[in-house]
Amino acid sequence: MKEATATLMAASTPNDGFFDTARPGGMHERVYNSLVHAIVSGRYGESDKLPSEAELATIFTVSRPVVRQALEKLRDEGLVESLRGSGNYVTGLARLIEGMQEFGSHWSRHAKTMLDDLEFRLIVEPEAAYLAARRRTKADLHRMRAALEQFEQAHASGRITHHFDYLFHEAIALATTNTRFIEAARSVEFSKDPRSLLIRHRVHFQPAGRGLESIQEHLRVFELIEEREPDHARKAMWDHLNASHNRLNQQLEALRDGPAGNIA
Repeated sequence: MKEATATLMAASTPNDGFFDTARPGGMHERVYNSLVHAIVSGRYGESDKLPSEAELATIFTVSRPVVRQALEKLRDEGLVESLRGSGNYVTGLARLIEGMQEFGSHWSRHAKTMLDDLEFRLIVEPEAAYLAARRRTKADLHRMRAALEQFEQAHASGRITHHFDYLFHEAIALATTNTRFIEAARSVEFSKDPRSLLIRHRVHFQPAGRGLESIQEHLRVFELIEEREPDHARKAMWDHLNASHNRLNQQLEALRDGPAGNIA
C-alpha cells in the first residue's frame, strides 16, 4: 500500500507549482504564461528572485533559448527586471495591482468565472476533506500546515496569498490519495487567468484585514482533518467555500453598483 501511495504521489506532483508545457501555443508562450501565473498568484512576490534560466529550462523541460524568450517578454512588460550577474527579479507586480482599478468591459466574464469555480468546488472539496480526514498521513499534515503558515505570513506582509491558499487545498486533495480529486484541484487552479487572480486578491484580501476570516476557516478545516473527524471536516470545508462564495457575491455586487465600478 505504501509503495502504491508513493507511486501516486510521484505521478501527481506538478513542476513545483508551475504549469506543465503540454499546452496550446508556442513553447516560449507556455513558459511565459506559467511564469505570469506564478507571479500574479503570489508564488513569487515583489522583489523575489526567479529561478535561473538553467533551472527553469529543467523545470519546463525546454531549452534555455526558449526560457530566454519568455523572460524577455516579461521584461518588456515590466514584470521582471534582470540584474547582471545576479538573475531575474519580480519588479512590476505592485504597479500591476495598483493599476488595476476597474473591471471594465470584462467584469461579468471574470465574475462568472470566479463564481463558477466556487460552485464546482462546493461539490468536490467537501468530499475531499472527508476523505483526507480518514486517510491523511503525518506527511500530509506537514504539507497542509506549511501551506497555512505561508498563507498567514503572506497575508500579514500584504503579499498576494492565492498560491499558498491553493497549496493548502491541493494538500487536502493529495491526502485523499485519489488522482481525480488531485486533478480537479489543479484544473481549477491552472485555468485561472492573471486578471481573475488579481481581481480575487483585491476582492478577498484588500484591505488587509479582509482575509482573516478566510484564514480562520482554513485553520478549522485543518484541525478537523488532523483530529480525524471526517464528517465535521466535510461540513467545515463546505462552510468555508460557501462563505467565500457569499463574500465574493457581496463584494462583486458592491463593486458593480459603486459610483465608478472600481475595485479600490
